[in-house]
Amino acid sequence: MTARQASRLAVASVVVTALLVVVLAAWAASIGPSGVLRGEGPSPAGTPTLTQSASASAGQGTTVDTPAEPRGAPPWVRAFALLVDLAVVGGLVLLAARYGVVPAVRSARRRRARRRRTTEHLEFPVLEPPAAVAREMLADASTQRRLLAEGGTPRNAVVECWHRFETQAAAAGLARGAWETSSEYTMRVLDLVDAHQPAVTRLGELYREARFSEHELTEAHRQDALDALDTIHRTIGLTAGADTGTGVPG
Repeated sequence: MTARQASRLAVASVVVTALLVVVLAAWAASIGPSGVLRGEGPSPAGTPTLTQSASASAGQGTTVDTPAEPRGAPPWVRAFALLVDLAVVGGLVLLAARYGVVPAVRSARRRRARRRRTTEHLEFPVLEPPAAVAREMLADASTQRRLLAEGGTPRNAVVECWHRFETQAAAAGLARGAWETSSEYTMRVLDLVDAHQPAVTRLGELYREARFSEHELTEAHRQDALDALDTIHRTIGLTAGADTGTGVPG
């Protein structure tokens, strides 16, 4: 049995006991102590009872007075019983508040606090201002283009160029979601800065071809990638109003 269950059982026991006390006190106050303690008991041997005396006297025409019914409890007894009832009821109210209402209110507050903390700690994707990401991309534009134009084979250069967008976005503080692939993350970043969509699509196709195909990529593929990258750089941040003062190759 848990502590909470034991507490509830104790409260229930106290309440039931108190109710019994109230009922008994009310009953005693209503009939008085003489009614509670009264008992006729057996008549002594040879002693005529009231009924026998009445029957014997009936023939003689003698009238026998019937004893008066006992009076109710004195006023002070009734007042005392009322005070006991009020005290018990007040105690029940206090017990209910102490072990019922107060714990319920505290529990509700703790649940609300836990919900607030859970909501605050949920990991939602943070949408950084597009201008911040655009500035980082434009600041790295010349290096990105040079690596694509001069770096290694066309296949490696195209793959490195695409991954460069991830590096730029991370430097701007835009984290990659655990559910996102590399391509999904890069597409989200380029969409955030309103890059030219056809150029993004073309560069993405070249990246997938370089990343997953088995045939060799040629210098023509490299040039297509350069043309798409130049278009992306020219359109990055135009809607967001990015202004870095960095010259972008045309």
